[in-house]
Amino acid sequence: DFKLLLVSEHDDIVNELKVVTKFVERTTGLESEVRLINGGLWKKQENFRASHPYSPDDYDKTSPLEQWKSQHPLGLQTITQMETKGPLSKEWVRNLLVNAMTSLSVSSLDLIDEEIQIQEYDDLGDGCVLMATWSEGSVFVLWDGRGHVDINLFAYEGLDSLKVKHFNNLFQRRTALSTVLYDEHPRGFGRVVSYKHDFDPDIEPHWA
Repeated sequence: DFKLLLVSEHDDIVNELKVVTKFVERTTGLESEVRLINGGLWKKQENFRASHPYSPDDYDKTSPLEQWKSQHPLGLQTITQMETKGPLSKEWVRNLLVNAMTSLSVSSLDLIDEEIQIQEYDDLGDGCVLMATWSEGSVFVLWDGRGHVDINLFAYEGLDSLKVKHFNNLFQRRTALSTVLYDEHPRGFGRVVSYKHDFDPDIEPHWA
């Protein structure tokens, strides 16, 4: 096993390397393998000045502005992944969801007059899926039967990062669960990219 490290400033180093490796194989009978090529960095140009500096005004904003105005954010979706090395069970996961919903959803999402039913599906695999829906949102909990839990929470109104954090803290209470991933996304139609509380269709974006 023979290893060779090469350093070159030639722009055509890849083609030259191919020629060299083929020559080595043909003359020595050895098989060659290029395992790694580092490069592609821009060469520094001293005292560089662009021939034409571009600003945002030089770009056509018609399509982005049409997309911006077409969006209709309706709510917020958050996805949280939790993991633990401690024991979990279907009954325990269900109780965690019940506690979190009772403490958070009724007080924070204004569901005092609406009863929330939690449905459970455990006829496939070792874990379970818990689903709770109401007129203004939903929450899905997936347990893989081991130490991984996914929580998918959505609401049209009354949901923000602080309330989701509170919900997750309540879900994790008295367990060894810890958050390993958290994502939040505005949901709606019209290629939504803006949060509902940040978007006003009557106000032009600053880049328009």
